[in-house]
Amino acid sequence: MKILCTPFLLLLTTITLAQNFTGSFDLVMTQESASGNMRQDTISYYFAETKTAIIIRAKGNQPDLRLVFVPSDSTITGLFEMNEKKGGYILPMNDKYWPGMQYALRDFGTGPRMKLNDTESKETINGIFCHEMKCESEKYDVSLYIAPEIELSLVQVLAYQSVGAGEDTEAVDMLNACGVQGFAMRSIVSDKKRDATITLAIQNMSSEVPERIFSVEGYSISDMRKKN
Repeated sequence: MKILCTPFLLLLTTITLAQNFTGSFDLVMTQESASGNMRQDTISYYFAETKTAIIIRAKGNQPDLRLVFVPSDSTITGLFEMNEKKGGYILPMNDKYWPGMQYALRDFGTGPRMKLNDTESKETINGIFCHEMKCESEKYDVSLYIAPEIELSLVQVLAYQSVGAGEDTEAVDMLNACGVQGFAMRSIVSDKKRDATITLAIQNMSSEVPERIFSVEGYSISDMRKKN
């Protein structure tokens, strides 16, 4: 599965985070093709009151990538460790380097007011009550188990992965067009074009957000803002 990290004006330095949720969790993404091939990726999320961090868990010999988002100074800091050296970079927080920014930083519940197909299916996932909603497009069929008590949308969550000039936001665009505004504990996406099934599952939810997750101490960081 391709990690989405993998138009909006430059935000003012007074902007604050748009979600009301504080806490942490892992998003586990599993893709299975019709031939039986499977791939799994994990991204860890940390939402504090004024900043957010995600860790993209790498495979093989590649280093994990930690991204720290600080809207108050309009920066995205990427941090990694390779060969016992700590490196990183600072990107400006704008639509060029973060194509999904408009989704991530908008106020919770202010997206498109389209009505999803609400089914009668209900389920408790990891101790949290959820109800099923569905949406369909030309390319995808999506089943979402929404947790109404959590004020953070799946659209916002996925938008934090779209860091990098020219990154793809197709999946986020599709969910936004469907009117998805709630937090999905589990999502099942049928990709009609590629004949694949993608499952997004929330695991390890916690109200704790360790301050060290935002630390840049000991890292040699290049400021890419000076080159733009």
